[in-house]
Amino acid sequence: MVSVLLASGLVSCGSLDQYDITLNDRTLYTPRDLFEDYYLPDVALSNCVTQAIEDSQVFVASGLEVLNCSEAGIESLSGLSRFSGLKRLKLTDNNIRNLVELSKLTQLEELRLDGNNIVDIVPLTVLPSLNLVSLEDNPTLQCHSLVRFRDGVEVVVPEHCSS
Repeated sequence: MVSVLLASGLVSCGSLDQYDITLNDRTLYTPRDLFEDYYLPDVALSNCVTQAIEDSQVFVASGLEVLNCSEAGIESLSGLSRFSGLKRLKLTDNNIRNLVELSKLTQLEELRLDGNNIVDIVPLTVLPSLNLVSLEDNPTLQCHSLVRFRDGVEVVVPEHCSS
């Protein structure tokens, strides 16, 4: 009983929660492993997600709620839908063209895609929780599809779409 109280007391110290705690060669506490069950073929995206998981101490896929992968050299979002709990996603200044993978992120509230090579935003128009999408500096964006966003979604458009 004393050992359990000691272990829980040490773990609650915060900085010790990453270490195994043993007493008399008996393990009293082992920290949870960070989430690793994913595959992202784009190396730049994978590196960014790995860093975010470490920084935010994510233990399950849905636990990753905020991701900032700006200026990372990302070209493909394939596999990102594994992180279904994403609410805020910043992917500015990459080389992203295809957004189909994002259509599965139904919890997404804020999406920043400025400075990419996006052509078609239709996959984003089905996102029920989306409140803000920023698309500035996407020179190849097809402007006619912007009207497909539901009422209430704030859309920041590229200069060529605002005229």
